[in-house]
Amino acid sequence: MSPQTSTQLLTALERSGPRPALAWYGEAARIELSGHVLANWVIKSIGHLHDELALEPEETVVLDLPVHWKRLALALAAWSLGADVTILDRDRDGKQDPEHAAAGPAPRVVATDRPDSPLAADADEVLALEAVSLAPRFDGTLPALAHDWVAEVRASPDQLGVDLPAWSGPSPAVAAPLGGGAVTRLLVAGDGLTAAPEMLGALLAGGGIVGPRAAVGEDRAREEAVTGHASGA
Repeated sequence: MSPQTSTQLLTALERSGPRPALAWYGEAARIELSGHVLANWVIKSIGHLHDELALEPEETVVLDLPVHWKRLALALAAWSLGADVTILDRDRDGKQDPEHAAAGPAPRVVATDRPDSPLAADADEVLALEAVSLAPRFDGTLPALAHDWVAEVRASPDQLGVDLPAWSGPSPAVAAPLGGGAVTRLLVAGDGLTAAPEMLGALLAGGGIVGPRAAVGEDRAREEAVTGHASGA
């Protein structure tokens, strides 16, 4: 697939400026990321994966994390670098056994809130992070050589300095045009990754996503100017 998907996505996010690309109703309160801010997180994540971890196209990145906008940013960055991204399903309590969560060879990179798990122990590189929006660092004991992702990624450049390979993620769906200058605001079940084509289509169209669905009632959906529901939302 063309690398243009990555550059088009980053361009669309930047062009949306201060308009919210993501409204997240998470662990504490509503968190809003503008297009510029979400693009910045993705660019910094691309730089960290490329410069610090030397991630190459077709290498495996496993996301062993609860649904969260940080997981979304990591997935977009890894797909932009041509990686094979495995997103583990987590039950409602987040207790899925990571020892048996991913089949096949040991992954190149594991991003996880369980850096002491057997899955993480088998990985070449471990990114430790928690599904907490404002956490400045990993709040726990880090195994030797594990990366504190939030602390490290903030030091990555704000400008893209990587020649991107072919995009390895899902093909975006085409968002239906809206009249009157309105933009697509898609309600998603989690962080958008279970409906990735629709999520990508909304962002490429200059719109945004709102989630998770379970925390967004009808009144909030109206306040967020939601224009549609993603599959499964």
